[in-house]
Amino acid sequence: MNIGIDFDNTIASYDKLFHEVALDENYIDRSWDGSGKTKLRNYLRSQPDGEKTWMKLQGLVYGKYMHGAEMMPGVANFFLSCKVRNHRILIVSHKTEYGHYDPKKISLRNEALKWMESKHFFDPEYYGINNEDIYFADTRKEKVEKIAHLKCSWFIDDLPDVFKENHFPSKTKKILFGFSDPELLNDTVVLGSWRNISDKILGKTTDEDVISWSGRLINRPIEKLKKISGRGNSRVFKTTTSDGTCYALKYYPDQTSDKRLRLKTEFNTLQLLHYHNITDIPKAIEKDNDLNLGLYEWIDGKIVFKPSVDDLSQAIDFVKVLYTLSQKIEREKNDLASDACLSEKDLLNQIEKRLLRLKLESKSFTHLATFLKNTFEPLWIEFRDESSSFWPLESSDDGLPKEKQVLSPSDFGFHNSLKGEDGSLTFIDFDYFGWDDPVKLTADFLWHPGMNLNKDLKGRWKNAMLDLFSDDHQFENRLIAAMPLYGLRWALIVLNEFLPGFADRRKKAGESKSYDIKKVREIQLKKAHIYCDKVKTMVSQAAFA
Repeated sequence: MNIGIDFDNTIASYDKLFHEVALDENYIDRSWDGSGKTKLRNYLRSQPDGEKTWMKLQGLVYGKYMHGAEMMPGVANFFLSCKVRNHRILIVSHKTEYGHYDPKKISLRNEALKWMESKHFFDPEYYGINNEDIYFADTRKEKVEKIAHLKCSWFIDDLPDVFKENHFPSKTKKILFGFSDPELLNDTVVLGSWRNISDKILGKTTDEDVISWSGRLINRPIEKLKKISGRGNSRVFKTTTSDGTCYALKYYPDQTSDKRLRLKTEFNTLQLLHYHNITDIPKAIEKDNDLNLGLYEWIDGKIVFKPSVDDLSQAIDFVKVLYTLSQKIEREKNDLASDACLSEKDLLNQIEKRLLRLKLESKSFTHLATFLKNTFEPLWIEFRDESSSFWPLESSDDGLPKEKQVLSPSDFGFHNSLKGEDGSLTFIDFDYFGWDDPVKLTADFLWHPGMNLNKDLKGRWKNAMLDLFSDDHQFENRLIAAMPLYGLRWALIVLNEFLPGFADRRKKAGESKSYDIKKVREIQLKKAHIYCDKVKTMVSQAAFA
């Protein structure tokens, strides 16, 4: 196939760059809290002489600052998968030679080509795109004529006006990227991510695709590739090279739908921990931001389903090491953990947001609606009010002081560990890592559905955390106040399968082919009931204390 693709805002992403350049050029100040190119454009246009300002900014971004642009999430993987299948990539862009109001006359086309070269577009060892397959047009009409001349099987563009041109070739299939226009739905496929585009045009991701991606990270032939199931929303593969070396190759969730920089967080965290001689974790080997891939040391081991006292001791020791590191590391070295809760307000807001999303979806699920109305919400009202009366004032509205925060994996437990033949544990999955209240770390360990802790182990864990964080005189009070709330939070988390797109992400991450979403939802709803039953037993502060 000949696959035609627009360039600006389809291949090259400028959202972050527009904001950075606008700051540098004093078009906005740091108090402006908008995000994305569209919001920035609308804001600037609302200002005096705003259209001229916007055009100047465009010229700077596409010219002088073009080197700072990023590749759209997933487009690099698409290029390599096209290469595997011998499909031809043709880039056709409506781009003038020079930007508006540019006294230096920087060639926008040359800057775009230089950016492509810096991203290895033309390198046969990378994407292998022919530099003669890059076309720039002065007008939209000229662009459409070129698409027709090239006999593109598909064309992908972020602007609907291109597809509305009367002479757009009828035999070329249209994909509108990241935009929804009802007028186009009859003959245009609207897709919001490159992963979805790849699925539409190329079909299911194959082992050959993954091997082609990993070639960027591993400089030896790959002889064997095995998908590892049950690793959350990421796809994990065991790769074996020609010399017998094994690696864990991790393909992170699509950043179009999940904006968290999970690859960056996990890779940098493992490097940081190894630098500080923490070794019961995998080594970070290599990463590729464009491909959203991380390569890690392969760890042989089994998941712990029935933890022992020794297993718990190792988990406690790991938290102790993180606590010690927290006392000596610069606070700016890491961001907050994913879904960090540094105050009662943070926790309540998270629960409210999750509840609202599920209530919106419950219109289509009678059993979910009944559960939320009759079981969850009465408990939520009761314990929300009870928590407020007991939560220490210092962290009720304001964030917990930095000196009381701890570095946390955020998703810590035996479900994210592997047990070697010698009984030692290796802890894995650090893509949510960052600063957090140790209360959240403590509570999530107890509440997580994959933990399977008996009463004795729960008591040992609680007492160990109370001892470890004893310098924080409000730790126990926060824990008592927060425990029922975290239980209710988990009652909502297990209902994520009711949210739009969640099941699809599970499937794409490597869940079983027999994945029955209806059955899974029934199971998860039962789990939510169980969580609420457990919370009900906490009829007073003393019940947990």
